[in-house]
Amino acid sequence: MNLILIRHGETDWNRSGRCQGVADIVLNENGKKQARELAHSLKDHKITAVYSSHLKRAHETAKHIADHHGLTVRIETDLHEMNQGDLEGLSFPDIRDRYADVLKKWRESPETLRLPNGESLVEVQNRAWKVFEKVHNTHLGETVVAVSHNLTIITLLCKITGVGLKGFRDFNVQATSKNVIISENGDIRVDVMNDVSHLSPMESVPAFESKR
Repeated sequence: MNLILIRHGETDWNRSGRCQGVADIVLNENGKKQARELAHSLKDHKITAVYSSHLKRAHETAKHIADHHGLTVRIETDLHEMNQGDLEGLSFPDIRDRYADVLKKWRESPETLRLPNGESLVEVQNRAWKVFEKVHNTHLGETVVAVSHNLTIITLLCKITGVGLKGFRDFNVQATSKNVIISENGDIRVDVMNDVSHLSPMESVPAFESKR
């Protein structure tokens, strides 16, 4: 199986640096453009299924791809973004001011932290991996697409590459980037990571924690 794992397109909350989590924020105009360019880059691939989280920003991105192939987007709720609980909707300065202790733990030992009234990275990885195994077992020898979210994708990359959740900061997953996971002969590997070569030049969205 070849799994093309994709982060959704940009939203206004991405652009303004707000913690998004499971808030159901739609794509902004640039995000829609990214989704169209992404879909165009995949139009000649032999894709047999397109999966997505239920959140609108992921589903809309996935639908652009599915429409090129006459497919219906298959919803997998467990592909949704990390539930960030009390931090959702806050900017980085807000989090730094109100949740300094949480931010310190997030930086020092993210693999052990559960966000206030939210999830832990372990929980995110466990639910996302169940979806990966389901898709893998359903589509042996096929090429499929799954559209998900930043932290959810990173937890999968951490598991497949073997770096562990403590190394999740080693990964950068940009909006509508392609991350290709190949499974063959019992071996699972990451073949392509954070490919955004299909996108037109644009002003990049700053990393969330760079807004100080």
